[in-house]
Amino acid sequence: MDVLGIGLVLCLALYLFLIAPRFPRRKQWPASFFRYDYAHRGLHGNGIPENSLSAFALAAEKGYGIELDVHLTLDGELAVHHDASLLRTCGVDRKISGMTMGEIRRYSLGDSGERIPTLREALNCIHGRVPMIVELKTAGKRNAELAQKVYGQLTESGGDWVVESFDPRLMHWFRRHAPQVIRGQLAFDPHLGGPPGSGIGYWFLSNLFMNCISRPDFVAYCHETDRNFSFRFVRLLFRPVLIAWTVKNRETCQRLRKQYDLQIFEGFEP
Repeated sequence: MDVLGIGLVLCLALYLFLIAPRFPRRKQWPASFFRYDYAHRGLHGNGIPENSLSAFALAAEKGYGIELDVHLTLDGELAVHHDASLLRTCGVDRKISGMTMGEIRRYSLGDSGERIPTLREALNCIHGRVPMIVELKTAGKRNAELAQKVYGQLTESGGDWVVESFDPRLMHWFRRHAPQVIRGQLAFDPHLGGPPGSGIGYWFLSNLFMNCISRPDFVAYCHETDRNFSFRFVRLLFRPVLIAWTVKNRETCQRLRKQYDLQIFEGFEP
């Protein structure tokens, strides 16, 4: 084999190393997971705010799985909230990472009168009735603290759950310290119509090169951008569990059932 051929083989080997998920462990998944569709931030709308106890209670009552988001607060509490800031949901331009849970409690979610719940409150509300997909929001230098605390509370709660994150370093913590936990890599391709993003980090993320850090059991990908070559290649070659986010109507939901194992939905009921 000539130098060019060797170079191509090495490049292919490196590419496969970067994008490979963990060896598929479908048998390790709780069977219940595949019987549910997952309400994005709970079943919210019509006066019920996202990531609220009422949204979680309604989703569980109607028999939907739940996707929720967790941030680490300044005083080490776990706040269930999507954005890094309270601006969109509470009208206050302050970051959760720079606030204590007591400070966060001063503000209500829109006009609902509800407050941002802690993870423990959310878990008590759901009470293991339906499975959960728990997204960890990056905490930078405090990632290990966030991952350890989320793991501890989820383990104590019982019920069926998996974890996921855009930040592969958080999933790497589970890879090292709790390898039995089913973990997932979130990703999207901003160049194909997904959320806005630019820079080398987004390029690596969209092409699933971060899989070498997280070695995920599943890939949760923005279905609107799943024309990405690496995503399609991973789906074809490795066949990991695939989760579509975020599905916004029944027509799309039905179409994606043939392509994805699970779906996270919002704005309608499947």
